[in-house]
Amino acid sequence: MLSYKHTNTILPVLWGEAKRGDFDDLDKAFTQLFLTIGKYKLNTQYTPPYLCTFSAIRMEFIAFDNAITSFLYRSDIDFSITPSNHNTEGFKHALDAFKAMCKPNKFVFDFKTQSEECKEFIKNILNSSHLNKIQIDKNNFVTIYQKWLYAVKHTINMPNWELAKAKGILDADYYLADLLSDGDKTIIEKLQTILSSSHYELKRGLNDLGVMDLMRVDFTDGQQAHKEFWSVYERPPKLEFQTFILERRDLLVPSDVRERKGAFFTPKIWVEKSQECLAMSLGQDYQDDYIIWDCTGGTGNLLRGLLNKANLYLSTLDSNDVAIVKELAATNQLNLLENHVFQFDFLNDDFLSAKVPKSLQEILKDKEKRKKLIIYINPPYAEASTTATRSGTGSNKPKVAVTTFFTKNKSELGSAGRELFAQFFMRIFHAHLQRVERLCHGEFFNAQIP
Repeated sequence: MLSYKHTNTILPVLWGEAKRGDFDDLDKAFTQLFLTIGKYKLNTQYTPPYLCTFSAIRMEFIAFDNAITSFLYRSDIDFSITPSNHNTEGFKHALDAFKAMCKPNKFVFDFKTQSEECKEFIKNILNSSHLNKIQIDKNNFVTIYQKWLYAVKHTINMPNWELAKAKGILDADYYLADLLSDGDKTIIEKLQTILSSSHYELKRGLNDLGVMDLMRVDFTDGQQAHKEFWSVYERPPKLEFQTFILERRDLLVPSDVRERKGAFFTPKIWVEKSQECLAMSLGQDYQDDYIIWDCTGGTGNLLRGLLNKANLYLSTLDSNDVAIVKELAATNQLNLLENHVFQFDFLNDDFLSAKVPKSLQEILKDKEKRKKLIIYINPPYAEASTTATRSGTGSNKPKVAVTTFFTKNKSELGSAGRELFAQFFMRIFHAHLQRVERLCHGEFFNAQIP
């Protein structure tokens, strides 16, 4: 493993696998190297521009490009096997995959006849002054965020991050503004926090004149740490990773905020299973026959797979998630209408407030239309007290359960009101919504509410 000193970190130049003597099958050596990288998840850290294998006979190189990245993401490759055991079925399968995908792209140098060419290749291609920047993908964007917290966050002129968090201003959104930029400006204008060359701008909503009110946030060091940090990375990430990163914003959000807002990603297997259950309960044409509202929508993955966008609504507490979902809808990454996506606090806001689309309000006001409305959610699970609290090892979170709905109905809710999901279901009941669909403990419940 060769590395070099970059501006503010140590970066790898080359990862390799060496074989003794006249070992002739360097495809096996490459496969062993790939399995080692995948086994220890080295691809989630800084990665080099080239990989190599060599023996006493020759040396081979391959660029660490999208083909390698794709190989390391393949679900049919078993990265738990012992990389050095070339006799297992898992290794043989990985070897075949490598040969099919990567072999044509190798640079091969025979030491007897091409030693000078090999030296020239190393000198010209692997010289640190010519190295490519680090690519950002779905496996390393969280790791890079952790490094960003250490290197950049403290230089952003935000005196009290805890107070900012309470107002929905998160460091994660500054990071996304940086990450999803061309190096100078954020490329996704719908985001609530954007990088604008030498500073950030936070969108605070429309003012009395109907114009977007912006708050400027500067750097405390003239942007020096910011520029040094991002000089290592290629921005923006490739398009296929941009969508994934936006959808998985929850991985960057603090756990206490995720619990309160329900900002947890619902795994694909449960999304698919719940939609199978909807079809079983309501019939195969349920997407045409019913209106579906995910009122704890996050970044929208629970609605993936549903096709009739005219019958879908998504609301979420976090305005940054609203911006992300609207961007995904506008670019056809999510099958939603932008005007069906809105910021709404289900436990505090009025159903007939201006926040709610008129078309959905008409459904909520009409008893017969409500019979065709499905509330389809993976609700927040935050609780004011936990097992740790009751055992004396934790602390209460009293503000978690204090909502407008709880205040009005605390006698009816009783101790169950400590659970946010209980408040959600009780409010649905109070609103006389006809049907609640939820997946719970592996079984599907279809609760008819009179």
